[in-house]
Formats: sequence, C-alpha cells, structure tokens
Amino acid sequence: MLTLLFAPLALAAGPRLLLVGDTGQDTPVGRVVAADLVAAQAGADGIVALGDFFYDAPPIEANDCADRLVASYNAFYTGLSASKIIPVFGNHDVTTVEQTSFSPAARDCTVQAWRKLGWVSDDARSHVRRVDKGGVKVDLAVIDAGFYGDGAPPPSLKFRPKSDWRFYTAHYVWRSGVGKCSEQDKVPVTWLGKPPMHAWLNGHAHHLEAVDVGGVLALTSGAGMEMRAAKVCEGVSSLLAYTKPEGQDVAGWLQVDVQSATELVVTPRVCTPAGCEWKPAMACTKGAAPYSVVCTPTEAARAAGQN
Repeated sequence: MLTLLFAPLALAAGPRLLLVGDTGQDTPVGRVVAADLVAAQAGADGIVALGDFFYDAPPIEANDCADRLVASYNAFYTGLSASKIIPVFGNHDVTTVEQTSFSPAARDCTVQAWRKLGWVSDDARSHVRRVDKGGVKVDLAVIDAGFYGDGAPPPSLKFRPKSDWRFYTAHYVWRSGVGKCSEQDKVPVTWLGKPPMHAWLNGHAHHLEAVDVGGVLALTSGAGMEMRAAKVCEGVSSLLAYTKPEGQDVAGWLQVDVQSATELVVTPRVCTPAGCEWKPAMACTKGAAPYSVVCTPTEAARAAGQN
C-alpha cells in the first residue's frame, strides 16, 4: 500500500537520474537495492554511481587487479545497463589501504575495471555529461577526485551556455545534518570555480539526505549497501533524511526527476531485506537568485526524516 501511496509523480518530461553510492560491500539488503535498481532502470536516463565500489582499496599488487575489481563490482551491478551507469570516483577507489594519499595505481586499476565493464571508454577525467530529454537540458559535471585537490588536478569544466540545470557530482559530502559531521564543507567549492551549480550530488555518508546550502541543493545517496545510524551535526538542518533505525537493516537510493526547465522532484527509495518502498517526494523549483533552488518536502517526509 505504501508503495502505491508514495510512488513518484507522473513520469518526468526531462531526464530521470537514479543516485546510488557506496556499494563496495556485499550485504543482504544491498542485494535487494541492486535488484530494485534493475527493475527501475528502464525508466531512467542515467544511473549515477557515487563512488566507493570496492573496500578497502584496489589490490594494486595483483597482476589481475582490474579483474578482481570487476568480480567484486558484479555482486551489485550485474543486471544494470552499462550504457546508463555514470561512475564517480570514491576515496576508496583512488587511494591506499591506509586512506592517507591519492594513489595513481589505484585510480588506474579502477579505470581499467570500468573499461572492462563498458562504463567508460577513456581515462575518466573530469568531464561534463549531457543528459537531455524532452527539450530539458541537464549538464552533469563528473569530478575526477577521491580526495579533492590531493593528487587530482582541478577540473576544467565547461557547461553549455543555455543548459537548464547544472549539477556537480562527486563522492564527498558537502553538508550533512545526520552524518560525517567532522567532514562538513570538505568540498572545495572555490577549487571547482565557476560556473555555479544548482545541485551537488554525493555519496560517502551512508544515508539518504537533502540539505539546502545557501540555495544550492545538496543530495546525499550513499546507502547502496547499508544505512548507518544518525549522528547529529550541529547547525545543519536536513530537508529530508533517512538513516538506520535501531535494530533494522536498511539501505536505499534517490530518484531525481527533472520535470521541466524550472522544476525537479527528489524521491527516496528505502529498502529492507523484505523489499523496497517509495518515501514521500520533495518538490523543488528554481529560486529568484541565479542558480538557487527552493525545495518543499511534504510533512510526511519531514516526519520520516526523524528516523
């Protein structure tokens, strides 16, 4: 009944993006998420995979490093269309096991695995992906970095002058009210430079969340293998948030429907080992200030965000 009640609004005129991150561990509830995405992908124009495909780091000492990554990835990504997957580097994908520094060898192994899977055909440097549909133009800037600024060159990205929506997508959280509190503002917005963005899409924190950062919509979808319990981050209010309730195994992903040149809808999808259900959607429109976005979650979404 809940699935029917909170199903996404009518099909978007513009692109539909499925956001999922942090899939690098095989878990029972993660397998439910993976199967759910396979069922949902027919209506999607892109599956944004938000990093940390493998824990703890690529096995760069092995001659078959990329093949080992592929075998691990397939625990989650088998059945998903390679042509729809937009991969993003996570910190675990480009660093040493100690998580202390950028590793060119780890990054290279990850890229080789992506090539074997048919996700990329080049070296996966920072680039702008055009995701257009129904006359709505979306520019998706995919950032080449796990640790921003540490070993990865600042991206040189050019958006189309008349794109309707500009999204940056990367791994690290920009702002969160329920997790990764010590990593607030780790995203170097000045490092990215201009032009500005309407939304920042990330994984890394193991929950689902939306936050207003000075008019920019920050979306976290790092719950592909599991959600974790909430940690209260002082001074940050979530528009919506889903975290792990005590004693339950949950995971999930976000759906972004770009409905027009001025409107989009964000809908959380929360899964347990028994199955998945839609949660109340959040409607967003462009604000009066350039590149600003104003979002209104339903009262049901606000209440659910207290979990």
